[in-house]
Amino acid sequence: MRIGIDAHCVGQRKTGNETYTYNLVKHLGLLEPDDIDYIVYLTSKAEDNGWFFSGAQSRTKLIRPETPYLRIPIGLAVESRAEKLDVFHAQYLLPHHLRCRTVLTVHDVIYERFPEFFTKWDYYRNKIGVPRSCRRADHIITVSESSKRDLIEIYGLDARRITVTYPGPDDCYRPLHQEEAKERIRRRYGVEGEFILYVGAIQPRKNVPRLLSAFAELKHNQQIPQKLVIVGPKAWLAAEAFRAIQNHPAKGDIVVTGYVPQEDLAYFYNAATVFVYVSICEGFGLPVLEAMACGTPTITSRGSSLEEVAGGAAVLVDPLDVSAIAFAIENVLSDSNLRARLRVLGVARSSHFSCHEMALRTQAVYRQLMS
Repeated sequence: MRIGIDAHCVGQRKTGNETYTYNLVKHLGLLEPDDIDYIVYLTSKAEDNGWFFSGAQSRTKLIRPETPYLRIPIGLAVESRAEKLDVFHAQYLLPHHLRCRTVLTVHDVIYERFPEFFTKWDYYRNKIGVPRSCRRADHIITVSESSKRDLIEIYGLDARRITVTYPGPDDCYRPLHQEEAKERIRRRYGVEGEFILYVGAIQPRKNVPRLLSAFAELKHNQQIPQKLVIVGPKAWLAAEAFRAIQNHPAKGDIVVTGYVPQEDLAYFYNAATVFVYVSICEGFGLPVLEAMACGTPTITSRGSSLEEVAGGAAVLVDPLDVSAIAFAIENVLSDSNLRARLRVLGVARSSHFSCHEMALRTQAVYRQLMS
């Protein structure tokens, strides 16, 4: 059986979709050798990452043209014929004119519930393209029961056509010696002392302005000594968040690092006093899982998939309530017993998620289609 996987997002350093794709392809290649060959399609932006996926069962191929306007409708359709693919696996948008079975991963349909969080171009592309692709796909994969419910409720899809494959944390996310972690990020990023950590792209639904407001409350009312460290790339519609940073009364205690490679990100989690991820809506929320795997006390949002991922191992708050966010942070900072309990619970909870299991469940979908 020959499987084609669209991995064009690998190397773009943008979203969790890249992490999902990277881990999926990596762990599919680590499964026991069998009758499946994987062809991983990359663009020139990701060409240098091709060696990660080379192995007995997989090979990479540069897909041309790079632009999605031609890659999706033409390039991948031609490839499906040239390579005689049995199954093609894409994310969100399915190429037309494929002569094989198809699997579509849809992480979430947040644009349906919160269109204001997207540019007009992204909103209409998803609003039109994703439901059409869902109807055409032979099977759909999503990353949480929350997202599966949304797909059924909003698009009227048959639950039997949808499989949930939870992502897992990479092996690098594990408890490390905290002082060593602090020293590493001090040397590499100039971050010193205790800090509150946020990890994720800076875009509207991540709720960074409310986190900044909660931090301002804590600085004013509690005079906390901790800094706020914001790790992640600037994404779309980020102007409000950066204005809030620029005008913040404790601007000197806010550090914005931009993109951080995975090998350093694990050290940020381990060095942090508390991790705060109060996104308004998520399809999964991988940073929460990564933080818990590192044993970092975690605060996240009620609702969407975040509560599903946390599973009782994190402090849950209303992401729209600034005072509730501030209270939760102050409570964790001031209570060493609570922090110790959250560390133990987080590591235990994260062990229920596995990239290996994600790969196994995905491979089972491929086999099911070909049976």
